[in-house]
Amino acid sequence: MTGSLRILVDGRVMQDGHSGIGRYACELLSELSRQQVDLTVLYGPDRGRLALAELMTRRNVRGLPSRVPVASLRSQWVLARAIRRARPDVVFVPGHLSTPVLPCRVPVVSVVHDCVVERDAAARGNSPCSLAYRAATGLAIRSAAALAVPSAATRDDLCRFYGIELPPECVVPHGVGARFFAVSGRSRPRLPGLPGRYILHVGARRPHKNQGVLVEALAMLQARHCGVGLVLVGQPDPRFPDKVGRLVTTLGLSDLVYRPADVDDAMLLDLYANAAAFAYPSLVEGFGLPVLEAMAAGLAVVASDAGAVREVAGGGALIVPARQPGAWAQALGRVLAEPRLAGDLRERGRTVATGHTWARSAERTLELLTRVAMEDQQRWPAAGHTTAGSGAAI
Repeated sequence: MTGSLRILVDGRVMQDGHSGIGRYACELLSELSRQQVDLTVLYGPDRGRLALAELMTRRNVRGLPSRVPVASLRSQWVLARAIRRARPDVVFVPGHLSTPVLPCRVPVVSVVHDCVVERDAAARGNSPCSLAYRAATGLAIRSAAALAVPSAATRDDLCRFYGIELPPECVVPHGVGARFFAVSGRSRPRLPGLPGRYILHVGARRPHKNQGVLVEALAMLQARHCGVGLVLVGQPDPRFPDKVGRLVTTLGLSDLVYRPADVDDAMLLDLYANAAAFAYPSLVEGFGLPVLEAMAAGLAVVASDAGAVREVAGGGALIVPARQPGAWAQALGRVLAEPRLAGDLRERGRTVATGHTWARSAERTLELLTRVAMEDQQRWPAAGHTTAGSGAAI
């Protein structure tokens, strides 16, 4: 393929409501735009905390604003129109639910981040929502020319639930931003009610994040580490009841558990810089980006035994059974009381984190996109491209 690869990206997931997927897409596109590519990015103007202004000013990036949400019937029409306007070599979909399913002559690469819904349905039974989600995922899988996943654990889950075998090159791990390696010396966050010494957790308030086990462990920790607190950073999800909040009240820990929902990037870095330890008790993940962020920030990490979490930790964290509060209390107590153990975890974690960069993730993503585009051109000789239109809203 000669010249720059033309890529249309459905970047509408780059909003607060899409949590980790939005952050992933924003970080990846920032690095991808540094490659020899021409990016046309479909994006939602109301993006919240994610800063896209600098990305949109780059000479090889063109923005197409759209207020049509990813999960809507109009989404397919919006994508079809964007494809006609941009005339790309390949379409990249960072969140698989918006994969174009209408016939088009452009190959699509979609990212499936996890199988959290499928695992929950296997454990609890199917609900109408889970059935609809699985149907949409199956359609996306059949419509995409290729899939990418962030971990071998997600690749295995796709085989288990959808019967598809993905080659090793489809596993494209996430990276971690350089700013997390440079948090040393940042001032303590000025947040009213923030515990003096605290264990940090970062993750949306959803059941699979298993944050209740940390609250129970915190109650047990008070016997030997009186006054140590817990900071749970993450936005609430209106689809789920606040069981963690009720548990905090029941156990009498309201003064020790701090749950900020609206934390900007600067505040998040301050929280990482001043935490005593980091805990990540998820039952299931597709990757577990906060684990990498915490290790890059120099924190001793205690993480669950979920497949993807263990994979991402890479030997740089203390691994604990996800559902055992007593084991979490014991492990966190050791990290707080044993400087040698904490120092060893910090050193090993930093080593793991340095092996994950967004630049490397962008390179591997581009390799996959280029291969798919070239295979498509060999199958369908190119009819030529026209210049993409203006940035008028779609």
